[in-house]
Amino acid sequence: MSDVRPIRLWYQLLSSETRLRNSIAATQAAADRVASPGTQVEVRGTSQGALGDQYRLFWHYDVREVVDNGLSVRERGGYDAFVIANSLDPALTELREILDIPVVSFMEVCCYTACTMGERFALIAPNERFIPHYEDIVRGYGIAHRLSSTEAVRFDNIGRFDEVFTDDKVGDELMDQMRAACERAIARGAEVIIPAGPSAAFMVRRKIFEIDGVPILDAYGLIVKAAEAMVAMHRATGVCVSRKRRYQTPPRSLILQCAEVRGIPALRNG
Repeated sequence: MSDVRPIRLWYQLLSSETRLRNSIAATQAAADRVASPGTQVEVRGTSQGALGDQYRLFWHYDVREVVDNGLSVRERGGYDAFVIANSLDPALTELREILDIPVVSFMEVCCYTACTMGERFALIAPNERFIPHYEDIVRGYGIAHRLSSTEAVRFDNIGRFDEVFTDDKVGDELMDQMRAACERAIARGAEVIIPAGPSAAFMVRRKIFEIDGVPILDAYGLIVKAAEAMVAMHRATGVCVSRKRRYQTPPRSLILQCAEVRGIPALRNG
């Protein structure tokens, strides 16, 4: 008999919950569009995130907040999976070390899924500064040879991404740039395209899932379905992550010591 219990997903963006409300709402809509009956997707942002996260310096401050949210989930319980819905894999290793529920990553799921749909895939980045970080991530997956190119959106209103969901004129500007970026990617051999950042929710809003015969992944929806699958397998097998090598959990004694020294109650109480 199948397990039909409800599924509750913590769905973590880096977007500021005050500055990027429209983007967060559009992501919630994209997630809800594909969620199975009984799946509750709780899209969360951060206090000040996605402000210069293309630079590693600022990105590391966002990572700490994601870790804190993961520890809160660990302490309080109530969630069946933690979904990292940001394309830079913030806190992926850290959370897999400490959480005993599936931790699902935007970029990991999208890249490996793209490899099942075509020989080579492309990434569409919010701006050029993201490109080295994205390429580092793909190399870390061991599939750099499947990445045809990483294209940056040349969007004059890069600081106004939130407005693409409320101002049709600004949205049309982004659409023109997304189409141009996709066409460059296709010319360089892409058979599948992964949009990242607010553009992923924007393409769902515009109902554009293919250009010139090349699939445009519904990235935010895809990770919901991946999380549902991982939760189902966790319930069926009791296993969700390897505890050898990379994702080995710290010893309980060390967890308690670090919780005390660093003053992290959520670490101690989980």
